[in-house]
Amino acid sequence: MTPDTEDPVEILNEEECWKILSDATLGRLALSIANEPEIYPINFVAHGRKILLRTNPGEKLFALTINENVALETDGVGSQSVWSVVVKGKARQLDSGAEIEAAEKIPRQQMTSVRKRVFVEIVPTSVSGRRIHRGPENDELTASDLY
Repeated sequence: MTPDTEDPVEILNEEECWKILSDATLGRLALSIANEPEIYPINFVAHGRKILLRTNPGEKLFALTINENVALETDGVGSQSVWSVVVKGKARQLDSGAEIEAAEKIPRQQMTSVRKRVFVEIVPTSVSGRRIHRGPENDELTASDLY
C-alpha cells in the first residue's frame, strides 16, 4: 500500500506485523525492574504467533518472573520505507521438558557465542506497527521517527 503524499505514514495490520516479525531477529525487550523501566537488546524468533527468546539467569530473567508484562520492539530501514513493530504481552519461562524440547527444534539465528540456557516465551496481547514511506522530502528518516 502506498499512502498519499500528504501522509506517508502507514498503519500496519496484524498480518503485516507478523510478516515483519517472522523476518526479524533483533529487537529490544522492555520490562520493569523495581518499578523502573529497562530495555534489553535481544535476539528472538517469531513462531506460531508467539515470540521466543533465550537468556541466562540474571536480572532480566528475574524481572520476568516478578512482572510478566513486557513489550518487544523491532524496527528496520529499507530503500523505500522505515518500519517499526511493537508486541505487548505476557512473558514466561518455559519449564516443562516437552516445551523446551519443542522450542529447541525451532530454527533461529544465534547472534552471539554465549550459550543461553533458558527459553522465554512472549504471548502477545497486542501487536501494532507503522511504516513510513520515503519520498524526496523524507529521505533522511530513520526508524526512531516512527513514534
